[in-house]
Amino acid sequence: MGLKINCCFFLLMIFSFASLRAQKCGTTVSAEYMRTHYNQVSSLTYQAHDTCLNKKLSIVFHVVLDSSNNPGVTPATLTTCVNNLNNYFKRICITFMNCSTNFIPNYNYNQWNGPIHEPMVFPNYYVDSTINIYVVQSIVAPGNIGGYAYMPGGPDVIVLQKANLTDLTAVHEMGHFFGLPHTFETIGGSELVNESNCATSGDGFCDTEADPHPAGENNNEPCSFTYGPQDANGNYYTPPVDNIMTYYKNCRCRFTQQQYNHMAFMYYTIRNYLH
Repeated sequence: MGLKINCCFFLLMIFSFASLRAQKCGTTVSAEYMRTHYNQVSSLTYQAHDTCLNKKLSIVFHVVLDSSNNPGVTPATLTTCVNNLNNYFKRICITFMNCSTNFIPNYNYNQWNGPIHEPMVFPNYYVDSTINIYVVQSIVAPGNIGGYAYMPGGPDVIVLQKANLTDLTAVHEMGHFFGLPHTFETIGGSELVNESNCATSGDGFCDTEADPHPAGENNNEPCSFTYGPQDANGNYYTPPVDNIMTYYKNCRCRFTQQQYNHMAFMYYTIRNYLH
């Protein structure tokens, strides 16, 4: 038996073909980051409405060329990526724009190995105070993923596979870029279904349902969670399968109010130098 969400049928139709691509995320959310995150969330009073930043932020795309010097992406593809970001971040009045597109003429970087290639690429292809998105054919380390980002406090970097530019991978990674953990992230034990420990476990947000991932993940059926996993109180999980920061297949279509306000807070307090 599966839990099915139909809230975003139009968006799911648009991204149905993207479900065949790698959509897992390689973003590292450390235990230290989560401890700080829980302290921040516990000390904040989130508004019941969106925070309007009224900011326009520049993206620089760094596209790695293949062995024939072809980019493997078109200007229309990059425009779709930016449009997807604008669609999801307009609620907090952030607008993204493609400031420039650089081409990296070393095809060896097209099979991206983060620990090896970042120290080689970043010194030569990195623009301060902008969002640097590196576009590569595949990401071999960390592997089997569509992309990864650096959390606030790290470099202003997102890495995306070319095949994932037009799905919601960029939106998911931008969520990390502005401080959002995965909905299942935790260092304080499993989040309870009744949300009584929501500020100190899970993703720290009390308006995202408890997520037991990977338990219950249905890899064969899009937008589905197989009932069965229970929390410590014996209550059955009904996770937020439609949240942008989940791992559930082909179902992601929304951020919550607290997630939006936390991203606005992280811009104000950490990434406010971006222009």
